[in-house]
Amino acid sequence: MILPSVFLNRRVRITVLGVLTLLTMIAAAVTYRANREREAAARLDFSRSPWAIAATEVETLRLSHALDLLANAPDNAALREEVMRRFDTTWSRVDVLKTGPEGKPLFRLPGYEATLEAFDAVLIAQDPLMGRLETATAAELHTAFQQINTILPRLREAFLLLVTDPNYNGLRSSTAQQELEDRLLLLLIGLGALVFVLFLLLISEIRGTQRLLWHSDAMVAVLRERESELAALHAASQHAREQAEAANNAKTAFLGNMSHELRTPLHAILGFSETIKRASFGPIQPPRYGEYVNHIHQSAEHLFSLVEDLLSLTRIEARQYTLNETRLDLAGPCRFAADLLRGKAEASGISLILSEAPTPPVVIFADLRTVRQCVLNLVTNAVKFTPAGGEIRLAWGLSAEGEAELSVTDTGIGISQDEQVAIFDPFYQVDNSLSRQHTGAGLGLPLVKSLIELHGGRVALGSRAGHGSRFTLTFPKDRLC
Repeated sequence: MILPSVFLNRRVRITVLGVLTLLTMIAAAVTYRANREREAAARLDFSRSPWAIAATEVETLRLSHALDLLANAPDNAALREEVMRRFDTTWSRVDVLKTGPEGKPLFRLPGYEATLEAFDAVLIAQDPLMGRLETATAAELHTAFQQINTILPRLREAFLLLVTDPNYNGLRSSTAQQELEDRLLLLLIGLGALVFVLFLLLISEIRGTQRLLWHSDAMVAVLRERESELAALHAASQHAREQAEAANNAKTAFLGNMSHELRTPLHAILGFSETIKRASFGPIQPPRYGEYVNHIHQSAEHLFSLVEDLLSLTRIEARQYTLNETRLDLAGPCRFAADLLRGKAEASGISLILSEAPTPPVVIFADLRTVRQCVLNLVTNAVKFTPAGGEIRLAWGLSAEGEAELSVTDTGIGISQDEQVAIFDPFYQVDNSLSRQHTGAGLGLPLVKSLIELHGGRVALGSRAGHGSRFTLTFPKDRLC
């Protein structure tokens, strides 16, 4: 038989004994707690119920006193309000005494229900008078005062009977005792069922352990096979990562070489087109050629700026970008960008505003050319995405955390929450009809983010579609001079 063989195991016997001991302690604790609840319930009921009658008597006395005062001064509005309030309070107290907080009568005393019915009848008789209290005469009020006073002795008698009733506490205690016994019966039934279930689970666990032991060799073989597969997958992922790094390095080298190769012919295009624009060797004939030359020069300048941005990103990615750091007043790059782009902004019908310089000046240790490029990129983007009649504002200063900040705020088309996640990715462009009116490769903001992070800072964006944007460049405290 399996049952005797199970209990021959010492560990099984100790486990079962421990479980039964724990259950016994739980049962004792629950019994103690239930007994305390019974005693507290009995004390609470016995101390609360008589004083519920006493509180009703006090409220009735207050109503009687207010009626007496109002009978002597019927025109007093404050006394009328007091009578109405006392009347409503007294009636609510009678309802509580009749039904109790749980819908059951609070008391079982001889004549108690008759007393409450009489009290209720008196209040019902006075209800019409309360409805026309403003026009009530002194005689009517005095009569109501006398009728209310007739019920007070009966309430006092009920209070004294309840306080001196020796069976009241026993009635409550017996009810609580019955509830306690019912709880204990349910607890014992539950404990018996729990012990039986635990015993069955113990037998099932022992059988399961035997099955696990029988199949342990197979499980070890499976684990070893899985370990070999994981090792192979790790080697494959390592190889793939090395290939991706090699491809990324090759891409970086290619972009760097191509950028250098493109700069040489672009310099030639810019130089020769500039010479033709100036008509250094004579007038341009026919005049339409002059327009073509302007287009060639502008396109070359745009392509040159793209190549420069691409080269900068490539250098940063390859960790070959060097910062020439000096003491720098943040007012300098802001004024430089405002002077350079104010004409372009005004031509588009946009106001470019430069905030007042803070006192004292905000001086940091940074690369002047890099900071200028960041501000120029942000202001150029603001001009690009702000319609006519809009406003662009440049501001700088110290944040609440004591860090140097530089912000560019516009009233343009704004950026949706979905696009804000990808706006700093290279070659990403906002899909908007206004943006398609301007050229761009989507390198400005990624370059700003990379250059600021080289300084140990960060760029933050606050924007909503249709409500403008605010780009903030923050430099760490250790760069303040």
